[in-house]
Amino acid sequence: MSTKKRLYVPKNKTNGQKKGKRKIWVENVKFLTLEEYDRLREAIKLYSRPELVNRNLLLIAIALNNGLRASDVVTLRVGHVLNKTKTRVIEQKTGKAKTLFWNNCLAEIIDYLNDLDYHDENDYLFPGKQNGHFSVHGFYEMLQRMARKTGDSKITAKIGTHSFRKTFGRQLYKKGVNVEIISQLFNHSSERNTRHYLGIEQEDLDKVVQNFKFE
Repeated sequence: MSTKKRLYVPKNKTNGQKKGKRKIWVENVKFLTLEEYDRLREAIKLYSRPELVNRNLLLIAIALNNGLRASDVVTLRVGHVLNKTKTRVIEQKTGKAKTLFWNNCLAEIIDYLNDLDYHDENDYLFPGKQNGHFSVHGFYEMLQRMARKTGDSKITAKIGTHSFRKTFGRQLYKKGVNVEIISQLFNHSSERNTRHYLGIEQEDLDKVVQNFKFE
Protein backbone atom coordinates (compact mmCIF):
# COMPACT_ATOMS: atom_id res chain seq x y z
CA MET A 1 0.00 0.00 0.00
CA SER A 2 1.44 3.35 -1.02
CA THR A 3 1.65 6.12 1.52
CA LYS A 4 1.25 9.76 0.65
CA LYS A 5 4.44 11.72 1.09
CA ARG A 6 4.09 14.33 3.80
CA LEU A 7 4.92 17.91 2.93
CA TYR A 8 7.75 19.34 4.96
CA VAL A 9 6.80 22.61 6.61
CA PRO A 10 9.59 24.71 8.20
CA LYS A 11 8.99 25.39 11.89
CA ASN A 12 9.01 29.15 11.41
CA LYS A 13 6.18 29.16 8.90
CA THR A 14 2.46 28.94 9.42
CA ASN A 15 -0.24 27.84 7.05
CA GLY A 16 -1.33 30.85 5.05
CA GLN A 17 -4.20 31.84 2.83
CA LYS A 18 -4.99 30.45 -0.59
CA LYS A 19 -3.76 32.24 -3.67
CA GLY A 20 -5.85 30.98 -6.54
CA LYS A 21 -5.65 27.18 -6.37
CA ARG A 22 -2.35 27.21 -4.53
CA LYS A 23 -1.70 27.49 -0.82
CA ILE A 24 0.89 30.00 0.21
CA TRP A 25 3.00 30.12 3.34
CA VAL A 26 3.19 33.15 5.60
CA GLU A 27 6.41 33.50 7.53
CA ASN A 28 6.17 33.83 11.28
CA VAL A 29 9.62 35.36 11.69
CA LYS A 30 11.15 37.60 14.33
CA PHE A 31 13.78 40.30 14.43
CA LEU A 32 17.46 39.52 14.98
CA THR A 33 19.71 40.91 17.68
CA LEU A 34 23.02 42.47 16.65
CA GLU A 35 24.87 39.39 17.91
CA GLU A 36 22.61 37.05 15.91
CA TYR A 37 23.06 39.11 12.75
CA ASP A 38 26.85 39.01 13.20
CA ARG A 39 26.75 35.25 13.66
CA LEU A 40 24.70 34.86 10.50
CA ARG A 41 27.20 36.98 8.55
CA GLU A 42 30.08 34.85 9.83
CA ALA A 43 28.26 31.67 8.81
CA ILE A 44 27.77 33.09 5.31
CA LYS A 45 31.48 33.88 5.06
CA LEU A 46 32.49 30.41 6.25
CA TYR A 47 29.94 28.13 4.61
CA SER A 48 28.71 29.79 1.40
CA ARG A 49 30.31 28.63 -1.83
CA PRO A 50 33.24 31.01 -2.49
CA GLU A 51 31.58 32.53 -5.55
CA LEU A 52 28.39 33.23 -3.56
CA VAL A 53 29.83 34.80 -0.40
CA ASN A 54 29.65 38.41 -1.61
CA ARG A 55 26.21 37.87 -3.12
CA ASN A 56 24.78 36.46 0.10
CA LEU A 57 26.35 39.19 2.22
CA LEU A 58 24.89 41.88 -0.04
CA LEU A 59 21.42 40.31 -0.01
CA ILE A 60 21.14 40.58 3.76
CA ALA A 61 22.91 43.95 3.94
CA ILE A 62 20.44 45.56 1.53
CA ALA A 63 17.43 43.90 3.18
CA LEU A 64 18.52 45.04 6.65
CA ASN A 65 19.76 48.57 6.00
CA ASN A 66 16.72 49.58 3.96
CA GLY A 67 14.03 47.44 5.59
CA LEU A 68 13.15 45.85 2.25
CA ARG A 69 10.90 42.91 1.46
CA ALA A 70 12.74 40.03 -0.22
CA SER A 71 10.74 40.55 -3.43
CA ASP A 72 12.14 44.08 -3.70
CA VAL A 73 15.71 42.96 -2.99
CA VAL A 74 15.92 40.16 -5.57
CA THR A 75 14.43 42.31 -8.36
CA LEU A 76 16.98 45.14 -8.05
CA ARG A 77 18.95 45.97 -11.21
CA VAL A 78 22.65 46.76 -11.52
CA GLY A 79 21.72 50.34 -12.40
CA HIS A 80 20.03 50.80 -9.04
CA VAL A 81 23.36 50.58 -7.19
CA LEU A 82 26.11 51.26 -9.74
CA ASN A 83 27.93 54.52 -8.87
CA LYS A 84 25.00 55.67 -6.75
CA THR A 85 24.46 56.61 -3.12
CA LYS A 86 20.66 56.36 -3.35
CA THR A 87 17.97 55.28 -5.78
CA ARG A 88 14.19 55.31 -6.17
CA VAL A 89 12.24 52.08 -6.65
CA ILE A 90 8.60 50.99 -6.79
CA GLU A 91 7.69 48.38 -4.20
CA GLN A 92 6.46 45.09 -5.66
CA LYS A 93 3.69 44.60 -3.10
CA THR A 94 2.34 48.12 -2.59
CA GLY A 95 3.16 49.80 -5.91
CA LYS A 96 4.43 52.77 -3.90
CA ALA A 97 7.71 54.62 -4.43
CA LYS A 98 10.55 54.15 -1.95
CA THR A 99 14.00 55.74 -1.74
CA LEU A 100 16.87 53.38 -0.94
CA PHE A 101 20.19 54.54 0.49
CA TRP A 102 23.43 52.65 -0.06
CA ASN A 103 25.81 54.32 2.41
CA ASN A 104 25.35 51.52 4.97
CA CYS A 105 26.12 48.70 2.54
CA LEU A 106 28.49 50.43 0.11
CA ALA A 107 31.41 48.11 0.91
CA GLU A 108 29.29 45.04 0.16
CA ILE A 109 28.08 46.59 -3.11
CA ILE A 110 31.64 47.33 -4.28
CA ASP A 111 32.90 43.84 -3.38
CA TYR A 112 29.98 42.20 -5.17
CA LEU A 113 30.09 44.31 -8.34
CA ASN A 114 33.81 43.59 -8.69
CA ASP A 115 32.93 39.90 -9.08
CA LEU A 116 29.65 40.24 -11.01
CA ASP A 117 29.73 39.52 -14.74
CA TYR A 118 27.04 41.88 -16.06
CA HIS A 119 26.45 43.38 -19.51
CA ASP A 120 24.65 46.63 -18.73
CA GLU A 121 22.76 48.47 -16.02
CA ASN A 122 19.47 46.75 -16.88
CA ASP A 123 20.82 43.35 -15.81
CA TYR A 124 19.46 41.98 -12.55
CA LEU A 125 21.75 42.62 -9.61
CA PHE A 126 21.10 39.09 -8.35
CA PRO A 127 20.73 36.93 -11.48
CA GLY A 128 18.99 33.58 -11.30
CA LYS A 129 16.78 31.16 -13.21
CA GLN A 130 13.34 32.41 -12.21
CA ASN A 131 12.32 35.36 -14.42
CA GLY A 132 15.99 36.17 -14.79
CA HIS A 133 16.56 37.02 -11.14
CA PHE A 134 17.31 35.12 -7.92
CA SER A 135 14.06 33.91 -6.39
CA VAL A 136 12.54 34.80 -3.02
CA HIS A 137 12.39 31.08 -2.25
CA GLY A 138 16.09 30.74 -3.06
CA PHE A 139 16.79 33.66 -0.72
CA TYR A 140 14.80 31.94 2.04
CA GLU A 141 16.53 28.59 1.56
CA MET A 142 19.95 30.25 1.70
CA LEU A 143 19.03 31.94 4.99
CA GLN A 144 17.82 28.66 6.47
CA ARG A 145 21.03 26.86 5.48
CA MET A 146 23.23 29.58 6.94
CA ALA A 147 21.12 29.83 10.10
CA ARG A 148 21.59 26.12 10.71
CA LYS A 149 25.34 26.54 10.20
CA THR A 150 25.46 28.98 13.13
CA GLY A 151 24.58 26.08 15.43
CA ASP A 152 22.09 28.32 17.22
CA SER A 153 18.58 26.85 17.21
CA LYS A 154 17.08 30.23 18.16
CA ILE A 155 18.42 31.85 15.00
CA THR A 156 17.16 28.95 12.89
CA ALA A 157 13.70 29.18 14.46
CA LYS A 158 13.29 32.91 13.89
CA ILE A 159 15.08 33.46 10.56
CA GLY A 160 13.19 34.26 7.37
CA THR A 161 13.20 36.81 4.58
CA HIS A 162 11.25 39.28 6.77
CA SER A 163 13.74 39.04 9.65
CA PHE A 164 15.80 41.92 8.31
CA ARG A 165 12.80 44.15 7.67
CA LYS A 166 11.62 43.57 11.22
CA THR A 167 15.14 44.09 12.59
CA PHE A 168 15.35 47.40 10.71
CA GLY A 169 12.07 48.59 12.23
CA ARG A 170 12.90 47.41 15.73
CA GLN A 171 16.27 49.17 15.66
CA LEU A 172 14.64 52.42 14.55
CA TYR A 173 12.06 52.09 17.32
CA LYS A 174 14.79 51.32 19.86
CA LYS A 175 16.62 54.49 18.82
CA GLY A 176 13.54 56.59 19.48
CA VAL A 177 12.13 56.96 15.97
CA ASN A 178 8.38 57.60 16.12
CA VAL A 179 6.16 54.69 15.04
CA GLU A 180 4.39 57.01 12.61
CA ILE A 181 7.67 57.58 10.75
CA ILE A 182 8.47 53.85 10.71
CA SER A 183 4.97 53.16 9.39
CA GLN A 184 5.56 55.62 6.53
CA LEU A 185 8.92 54.03 5.74
CA PHE A 186 7.22 50.62 5.57
CA ASN A 187 4.34 52.02 3.49
CA HIS A 188 1.93 50.45 5.98
CA SER A 189 -1.70 51.51 5.93
CA SER A 190 -1.74 52.33 9.65
CA GLU A 191 0.49 52.71 12.70
CA ARG A 192 -1.34 49.82 14.32
CA ASN A 193 -0.24 47.51 11.50
CA THR A 194 3.36 48.60 12.10
CA ARG A 195 3.12 48.07 15.86
CA HIS A 196 1.67 44.59 15.29
CA TYR A 197 4.25 43.74 12.60
CA LEU A 198 7.16 44.67 14.89
CA GLY A 199 5.68 43.01 17.98
CA ILE A 200 5.46 46.34 19.78
CA GLU A 201 1.69 46.15 20.21
CA GLN A 202 1.79 42.88 22.13
CA GLU A 203 4.71 44.03 24.28
CA ASP A 204 2.81 47.15 25.33
CA LEU A 205 -0.27 45.07 26.16
CA ASP A 206 1.84 42.63 28.19
CA LYS A 207 3.41 45.50 30.17
CA VAL A 208 -0.01 46.87 31.10
CA VAL A 209 -1.14 43.52 32.52
CA GLN A 210 2.22 42.71 34.09
CA ASN A 211 2.32 45.97 36.05
CA PHE A 212 -1.34 45.88 37.07
CA LYS A 213 -2.33 45.25 40.67
CA PHE A 214 -5.88 45.59 41.95
CA GLU A 215 -5.85 47.57 45.18
